[in-house]
Amino acid sequence: MTSDWFGMAHERGAAKPNIKLTGGQPAYLEVRIDPAAHGEAGIGPLQRGVAVSTASGQRLEFVLTATVTR
Repeated sequence: MTSDWFGMAHERGAAKPNIKLTGGQPAYLEVRIDPAAHGEAGIGPLQRGVAVSTASGQRLEFVLTATVTR
């Protein structure tokens, strides 16, 4: 299954996806970061995160750390 892309949580109207997966099956998470989204201030170190919650209430957090050089 492939879902639509979702924007950052602070974006107006950004959806909080509710995607159900079959237990025991592999899942893949692809995260895209647009460093140009913050103009010249987007140059330098950045850190972005994605949180995923399971049906049992477990919260998984994925963090990407990078240095944007242009």
